[in-house]
Order: sequence, then structure tokens, then C-alpha cells
Amino acid sequence: MKKILFIVGFITLASAIGLRGYFTIVPPPEATLHQQIAEIVPSELSGWKINDLDMAESPESSARISEFLNFDDALFRVFEKGDAFVGLYIAYWSPGKASYRWAGAHTPDTCWVQNGWTCTDREYSVPFQNGDTEFQPAEFGVYEKNGTAQNVYFWHLVGGTAFGYKQQGGHNIFGALIDIKEHGLDLRQEQFFIRLSSNRSLEQLKKTAGFEEILASLSELGLSESEQSSAL
Repeated sequence: MKKILFIVGFITLASAIGLRGYFTIVPPPEATLHQQIAEIVPSELSGWKINDLDMAESPESSARISEFLNFDDALFRVFEKGDAFVGLYIAYWSPGKASYRWAGAHTPDTCWVQNGWTCTDREYSVPFQNGDTEFQPAEFGVYEKNGTAQNVYFWHLVGGTAFGYKQQGGHNIFGALIDIKEHGLDLRQEQFFIRLSSNRSLEQLKKTAGFEEILASLSELGLSESEQSSAL
């Protein structure tokens, strides 16, 4: 057993040293976000009441968590029309700012559930589109708290590509090596976490005037397949 632990420790240390050397020589990728997220997402829509809330007021965060996550830019904007609401939560990390695993833990499966929500339905890598525009696959779940339910779609973009996953167990001691296998040596891609939540179904929202403009703004953040293709 001691021999196995020694080998694991040696491999981990050697990987860390190797990556440090690689990062010293090779610069991180260029960022694609060149304006404030708040300027990309609509701040006015006919018939809608729109409010920006502090990130700490979202189900994902608290004042302590928001500070710890160390975003480069973030937005929590709520759209209301009649008794329907849409919550749009976006967090951004520039290349090299946060590990994939840390940003990837920032999901309703973790943060919402730890804040008292119950997940009653969960689907992975589901098709999503806005009119004729195909979006990258979304993660979907229904979460309930105090008798109310929200339909939640969310994306974790790593270097412009949606990361689809099922959270399994705790941390893996070979996590860094797994990330290298999945993403290559350069683990410093920029990242977005985008969450769209509502008390209405997506089908109902798509019939509501103005909602398509909210979705269209997300294309500029790399959610649409066409935007991703043009970036390659």
C-alpha cells in the first residue's frame, strides 16, 4: 500500500512540475470576451421588467462564495413579464483564472442542492435551439424549494465548448491527468458558466415575445453552434 501511495505521489508531483514548466514557456490562449456581459445581454425589453441583482442573491452564491469564485465578470439579471420570470446568471473566468473542476462544481447540482433545493428531474447534454439557431447541448434539471419549482438549463463552456457531464462521487486523485486527457495540455482556456432558469417551461417561454432576444444574446457568448464553428 505504501508503495502504491508513493507511486501516486510521485506521478502527481511529476505532473505538477511538468505542467508548471509547460505553462512558463507557453502563453495562455487569447480571451474572446472583449466587452462587459451586462452590455451583451438585453437591459431593456418591451413588456418586460428587468432587474440586476447582486451575485450573492443567486441560489449559486453567498457573499463569501462569490468572492471565493473570483470571477472576471459576472451578471445576475432577472426578467419578469406578468407572473413569469426568467433568471439569467452568467459567470466568466479569463484563460488560466480557474480550474475546470472548480468552475464545473458551480452548478445547481452542487450549489442549489446545498442551499436547500431538491432536484426532481435531471437530463444531460439535451438539444437546445433558438428559432433556426442550434445551441450547444445544455444540462437540464427541475429544482424545487418551498413549494416552488424552477426549470433550469445551464452550460459550462470550456474554451468555447460545452462540457457535458454527470457528477460522480468525490474528487479523483488523478483529476489533473483526467483533465489533460479530456482537454489536452493547455488547461488554461477561458470559461463561462451560463444558467437560464424560469417558472415556465421552455416551450411556454419561446411563445413569449422578447424571450428570443434573451437567447440571441447568449449566442454572442459562444452558445450557438454557428458561433463556435466560426471561432475554429
